Amino acid sequence: MKREGKKFNLHRTKLSIFLGIAYFAMIAGFTAYVFMPKSADASSEERLYIPSIGLIARVRDIERTGNQLISPDTIAGAYQPTNHKTVIIGHSSTVFKDLKNVSSADTLTFDNKSYKITSREIIEKNSVDMGQIVSETDTPTLILMTCYGEPLGGQDYSHRLVLTAKEV
Repeated sequence: MKREGKKFNLHRTKLSIFLGIAYFAMIAGFTAYVFMPKSADASSEERLYIPSIGLIARVRDIERTGNQLISPDTIAGAYQPTNHKTVIIGHSSTVFKDLKNVSSADTLTFDNKSYKITSREIIEKNSVDMGQIVSETDTPTLILMTCYGEPLGGQDYSHRLVLTAKEV
């Protein structure tokens, strides 16, 4: 097949099409990587997924220190005080930066189980009742907690955002 003034090269055309597709795939892959929710590193394989805010995070087990649960710096920490309850905490400046956007109707997945948010509370820091938060429940319950409100200095804030979710 000939064109006027130029010789048509089928192999060159195929190569151009292949390179165009490869370039498009590379750009699409890079874009997906950049805009995909990021996971944080942790030693645990438990994962917390909240689709409404695009959160995908690994969760590391943590221990209670006195009356406090100390949150890891950049990932979420889970404390299981009873068979049916798990408390997950994280900093509002890192892993839980968008937790304030979760509503009472949202669902989430933790450790391959689905949960539905049943309550959303903003509690003054000094009024948080950790005894109530870690108390036994009859049904599998997940508590998500992070700082909220006015900065007090360091990484502390005036209030806590506490979300309660029940397994569905």
